[in-house]
Amino acid sequence: MKKGFTLLEILIAVMLTGMLATLALAPVVFTVRRVVETQERYSDISALQRTMNFITRDLNSAMRLAANVITIIDHESMGNRDDDILMIMSSAPSVQNLPAGTLVYKLNEGGIAHNNIIPGLYRWVIPGKVPNAINHEKLRDEDGQLVLPYVSSFKVEVPTNSRNDDNKKDFAGPLPHGIYIKISRKNLEINNGVNNNESENLDELESVIVFP
Repeated sequence: MKKGFTLLEILIAVMLTGMLATLALAPVVFTVRRVVETQERYSDISALQRTMNFITRDLNSAMRLAANVITIIDHESMGNRDDDILMIMSSAPSVQNLPAGTLVYKLNEGGIAHNNIIPGLYRWVIPGKVPNAINHEKLRDEDGQLVLPYVSSFKVEVPTNSRNDDNKKDFAGPLPHGIYIKISRKNLEINNGVNNNESENLDELESVIVFP
């Protein structure tokens, strides 16, 4: 006489099969997760590098013979985060069929009154004007171009040879020998609301741009 499987035996078999499948797939799931995290991390660093290349291109288009080529306004926002402003007298606007003028890089954090603004690093093109003729506080949000979202710190300095000078000062004048730039950006975990500890979750990129 043939004896069939009871419902309890079937449930136990299904449960054991599920446990074995989970154990077998666990390393695969972990590996896939690590690959995705690495890709996201690489994507963030790549975005910072593209932004740095973009700024370098504008700096290389600077009009070297102008009386005031570069203006750097040193500023710190809440939490002692760098919130500097870079102005470049450049021929780059010609790409947009505009006369030479000033390019302004600065952070825009949006806020309650500007909830339609994505926080990040923005670029303004102001044709026909030199940097010292521009009031950066009156730049209109809608005229700025978002270069990279969620940039939390933008630091620009002109290196000096003086030990007494910590480079934390404004600069205005001809094209210097080099410019130091550091961009810090909230990483994807913060942007997705997973982790709110900004001090430990920043992607950063530093570069010294040297002019021959």
